[in-house]
Amino acid sequence: MKYPLDRICIKSGVYCPSCQRKIETGVVSEVDLQVLRELVNLEDKLKQLKKGEYVKSVDTGSEILVLIKNGFDQSELAQLEKELSSTLGRRVKVIEYVNDTKKLIEQIIAPASLLGVNKIWLPTGEELVTIRVSKRDRRFLARNKEQYEATIEKVTGVKARIVFE
Repeated sequence: MKYPLDRICIKSGVYCPSCQRKIETGVVSEVDLQVLRELVNLEDKLKQLKKGEYVKSVDTGSEILVLIKNGFDQSELAQLEKELSSTLGRRVKVIEYVNDTKKLIEQIIAPASLLGVNKIWLPTGEELVTIRVSKRDRRFLARNKEQYEATIEKVTGVKARIVFE
């Protein structure tokens, strides 16, 4: 798997100047470091990790959202979720990072079904994404609606609002 830091630095915990700069500037967060260590340790056990690329991790409070690239199927993602959850001691959700905002949001809010995504341009020049979710799926998102909105904003870089229809 391709990582934002050198594999040797991740394993040893002693960082070269390049890796240290990425950590200090915030390109790699503390949550990223925890997940990276576990992914490097799991590479021997899970051979399918060799083909992927790590993007980033987001701590949502109740779980850690891990974004990876390059063609993993659902069974491989589920197995990786299970392994990371057991080693990190927290619930982990692994999703495949894609450039399509709608598909990315759909993976984040799963198992709720997505009706649509509307982009709204505000007079200030900001972009707001309204995520339309079915009313019958309210039970999946209602308690943590603000948390999901904050997570989507961290991942996509665009303010989000969830609406139940």
